Amino acid sequence: MPKVNLYATFRDLTGKSQLEVPGATVGEVLENLVRAYPALKEELFEGEGLAERVSVFLEGRDVRYLQGLSTPLSPGATLDLFPPVAGGGFERTFGAFPPWLLERYLEEWGGTREGEGVYRLPGAVVRFREVEPLKVGSLSIPQLWVGVEGEEAERWFERIAFAASRGGG
Repeated sequence: MPKVNLYATFRDLTGKSQLEVPGATVGEVLENLVRAYPALKEELFEGEGLAERVSVFLEGRDVRYLQGLSTPLSPGATLDLFPPVAGGGFERTFGAFPPWLLERYLEEWGGTREGEGVYRLPGAVVRFREVEPLKVGSLSIPQLWVGVEGEEAERWFERIAFAASRGGG
């Protein structure tokens, strides 16, 4: 049965950080999750589709760049559900800044990994995910979306932006 990791307000609404939810596709799992926790419906969906403000990852990949709600799941699959970055947050997409490098920085700065693409730093939570590459002619530049929220979000966001601008050097 697929596992679902819940973060921030999703944890608050369910009282759980991880659940096992039946379903063969992302959509089926989310529908079954909403049946068990109806308060999640307006947070997860807009009309018949996934709310734009919500991030759903399958094994660290945004399902929007797979097959969306139709993405098939293996029995041991792991989904991560992230609510939108709330007030006091900063976000940006960085080009040519690989996730492994950001993870290295976050760990060097004392961050602790809470899940795929989620680190906790003193006074902030950092979320990141790979997004659609920027294509210029035949050139394809990988992109990384980064969101930081919390009391110290601005300080940490500036540090991440500086590290990204240095190209890891």
